Amino acid sequence: MIVIDAQMFRAMIRSGAMDLQRHCEEVNNLNVFPVPDGDTGLNMFATMRGGVEAIDAAASSSLGECCDALSRGMLLSARGNSGVILSQFFAGLTEKLSQYEQANVMQFAQAFESGVKRAYEVVVKPVEGTILTVMREGGEYALGQIDSTTTFEDYFTHLLNKMRSTLMATPDLLPVLKEAGVIDSGGAGLLYIVEGMGQALGGKIIMDVSLGLSSHDEQPMSAGDLSAFNENSSLDYGYCTEFILQLTNAKDGVKRFVLSEAIAYWTSIGDSLVAFQDGTLVKVHVHTKTPDKAISYALQYGEFVRFKMENMTLQHNQTLIEKTNAVGMMAASPSLPKKAIASIAVAPTEEVASLFRDYGIDEVVNVGNLMNPGAKDFIKAFKAVNATDIFVFPNNKNEIMVVEMAASAFKDSVIHVIPTADIAQGLSCASVFDAADLGVEENLARVTNALEHSSTVAIYRASRDATIGGAEIKKGTIVYGNASQSIRPFGSLSEAFRCWFEEHKNEDSSLLSIIYGKDVAQEEKDAIASLVEDDDGFLETQSFDGGDFLYEAFAVLD
Repeated sequence: MIVIDAQMFRAMIRSGAMDLQRHCEEVNNLNVFPVPDGDTGLNMFATMRGGVEAIDAAASSSLGECCDALSRGMLLSARGNSGVILSQFFAGLTEKLSQYEQANVMQFAQAFESGVKRAYEVVVKPVEGTILTVMREGGEYALGQIDSTTTFEDYFTHLLNKMRSTLMATPDLLPVLKEAGVIDSGGAGLLYIVEGMGQALGGKIIMDVSLGLSSHDEQPMSAGDLSAFNENSSLDYGYCTEFILQLTNAKDGVKRFVLSEAIAYWTSIGDSLVAFQDGTLVKVHVHTKTPDKAISYALQYGEFVRFKMENMTLQHNQTLIEKTNAVGMMAASPSLPKKAIASIAVAPTEEVASLFRDYGIDEVVNVGNLMNPGAKDFIKAFKAVNATDIFVFPNNKNEIMVVEMAASAFKDSVIHVIPTADIAQGLSCASVFDAADLGVEENLARVTNALEHSSTVAIYRASRDATIGGAEIKKGTIVYGNASQSIRPFGSLSEAFRCWFEEHKNEDSSLLSIIYGKDVAQEEKDAIASLVEDDDGFLETQSFDGGDFLYEAFAVLD
């Protein structure tokens, strides 16, 4: 085969997704980096499934339209870091591929390289020995083997052979993999996707498993009209300045404008910045006390297509008046006035969700144990709270990047992603968050201080045997760790808690909060209670039943 069209590309994507599904548990079991939490396969498959649903719904004979649908579907379904990286790889690939009605081998190989570049860009600190290395080395090698006689079957043979050899070498690049005796899970997931795509080229479509697709009320979200920018200003700070800039050749802006440099400048004079480029149009929203500087910088490169600037204090007062006037009309009105500030948190169980609601969180994304929420779940929550500024507490390290991606796609509110890595950090931030009486800046300062100064711990059982940091960890062993702690094995929950508590208690601590998992024995809870009671310092303690989540306990010292 020397060219592919939309029909073949759709078959390749579906076959790739099904091959991943067939090996999903295997990929989960390889997952030890950075902790053995076993969800890489699930996250990658959920992301691929969203893409398959989107291209099936599009049912277009145009390769470009098929590519656009796949990219949008994967973006909105991306789950976990692995899913975000995968979605961005396919976003780069399809952006290049969408230029053609039929793509030849060289064009596809170059599109693959564009996907690798996009995937690297989305990771702040790329780590070699991961999915990134597997896709980069595979793509570079296969591209280098192309000549005038190369078919798609030849290309995928070279690509898969190099990806496999690179995958087997990942333990030599990433010590944690070598210690655990495994290859990289994300790289393995990508290999199965590419393997399935290659098999479709030869007419062998993997059909022995089901994608488990179902109809949904929600349709893939449209990118929307670029000119429709409805950002509202924040409370009491400067001017809300927004514009669409048309880069012009008259000012040599098409050649001279560099988005990264512009973002750095606008960040230096303001905050709440949203800026992106689509061809020769640049969309900007910034809160600044010196809007003249933002305007002058932009006018170096082009002319404004749309422009708006508002005094944010005046705007806030007008909103309060509108809310007052609307009280008697709410029953007849299909929409409510926009709130100033709202909050969203992620919770694994209804018990934890209820706890966040008690703390005043407006909307809880309740996800259960088996699946992380995707970008479209957060976009739905953004719409539900209907606020000018929205604070989001992901409460899972794998969800932080997903929320950030959803925030970049949502233009009706300013989204503040607070990087809470677990439930304990989320509760610590929620306990100081006050949307009713404090503004955006005060709440940002509070939650940032909580993240920096509260001590938190997540205690759980390892999902597989592993060697991490020189420590032998058997499946089922109690371990703990967070962003600032190395993973350590313990004989019991109370032993792990004692170690953490004695290391982190101090005279400034006044409140200890503990959230227990469903199966924690009462004697373990009693042992922890006795430990805290025996402590010489004055410490108020509260404990909660968190329900059936995958952890033994979370705890936070404030």
